Amino acid sequence: MKWNNIKITIFKELRGIIRDKKSLQKLILYPLMIPLVILLFGVLFDDVNESKYVIGINYQLTQEEKQIIKDLDNIKTKYYNNKKDLEKAYKADEIEGYILKNNNKYTIYADSSQNSGEIILTLGSSYLETYNTLLGDKYLIDNGINPDKVYNSIIVESKSLTNDDSNMMTNIIFSLVITYIIMIVVMTCVVVVTDATSGEKERGTLETILTFPVRSSELVIGKYLATSILGFIIGLISYLLSIPTFIIGKELFKSYEEIVFTTSIQSVLLVVFVILLTALLSAGICMALAGNAKTYKEAQSSLQFISLLPMIPYFLKIMEIDNNIFNLIPIANCGSALNDIVINNINYHSLFIIIITTIVYTVAILLYISKQYKKEETLFS
Repeated sequence: MKWNNIKITIFKELRGIIRDKKSLQKLILYPLMIPLVILLFGVLFDDVNESKYVIGINYQLTQEEKQIIKDLDNIKTKYYNNKKDLEKAYKADEIEGYILKNNNKYTIYADSSQNSGEIILTLGSSYLETYNTLLGDKYLIDNGINPDKVYNSIIVESKSLTNDDSNMMTNIIFSLVITYIIMIVVMTCVVVVTDATSGEKERGTLETILTFPVRSSELVIGKYLATSILGFIIGLISYLLSIPTFIIGKELFKSYEEIVFTTSIQSVLLVVFVILLTALLSAGICMALAGNAKTYKEAQSSLQFISLLPMIPYFLKIMEIDNNIFNLIPIANCGSALNDIVINNINYHSLFIIIITTIVYTVAILLYISKQYKKEETLFS
């Protein structure tokens, strides 16, 4: 096996991607989407946090209630005479929800299937619980009882069990960005492999290349390394773009103020290593699946589902599912590891399992590819 032939193949594939305008545009756009997504969600979350939600009521507010609602900041009230008027106003989208008072009973009405409805239920409950506590304090004081002796018998303190102090929504956005970085690595490999294998078969250029003094194994290794290199570079660029964008986002958007991530030398080196492993594994899986495809479109179809694998950790995080068995899912486990590394919440036992399984998968796939591409039906189908 001649390294010079492998090197020539690598440069040939890289040059081919650069010359192919459509492929090059995709590879440039993939990383540029990272800052766009981060900034867009920052704007959306800030708009949500600054929005005023209108709640209809059928009673006059006391001065205490007015102060509580003013302190909540996110809601304002609108008076209506009766339930019928409230229901009519809700259907006309004049209010996002309403509160009915009957003697000392308050009932909050909102559509819990909508985000605004959930917010109304939360804010409405907070307002009424605060008002209820205030009335309780007033009653105790009027009867000569110190409220502190009634309510402050115990002291409650909350502490996070992780190093991550950001809230749930910012965690989800952070996880989404990390997921997209892994997806970019996979999609880059898909773009390169479909053209390097099925594309060349369809154009008939692969047969011409094999007439030169180059072994099929040298050709396959060259294509595999070229794919891995591009996947790694584009993935690394995506990561490097995400960090300054999040730093800018923390300055621009209140919703990003609590985002915590680490850029220590150790974490950066681990991130680089995980992205490299992802690129090597993704390139191998893509070449294995695209090997038997006869056309460019057929190869694209067979590789579509791979882009969905990085989404698994994201959905698991949303559903709060934590199971070590998911560390064995190829590509998906790399996304999970990358997320933990960036937020400095590393479980070294899980990380070790992910690294070892990814290396085993990669070696197994490369052995399969070495046999697969020796067959004439693979090279000339």
